[in-house]
Amino acid sequence: QIPQKNSPMLELWTDRCLDEFFAQGDQERKLGLTISPNCDRNETKKPESQIGFINFVVKPSYVVLAEVIPAVGEHILPVIERNLLYWDGQKGREETA
Repeated sequence: QIPQKNSPMLELWTDRCLDEFFAQGDQERKLGLTISPNCDRNETKKPESQIGFINFVVKPSYVVLAEVIPAVGEHILPVIERNLLYWDGQKGREETA
């Protein structure tokens, strides 16, 4: 996969997750609550949200898993790195998710 090239599956799953996050943010807004990170459809930028989510949730989890299951380090961590490169290449191309 070339990082700047569109990845339909990556985009599909990102959009599905963000739809769920935004539904939560809509409910939080409706109830007058503080909107959770990445849940504000008016403010969330897709590339930046994905970079943060990968760096703070996904990647650390898989790094630990790779210590127990070395194949994860060989096969999954490189995909995570390619996804980070993809999203980094998307920054500035889209205003909000």
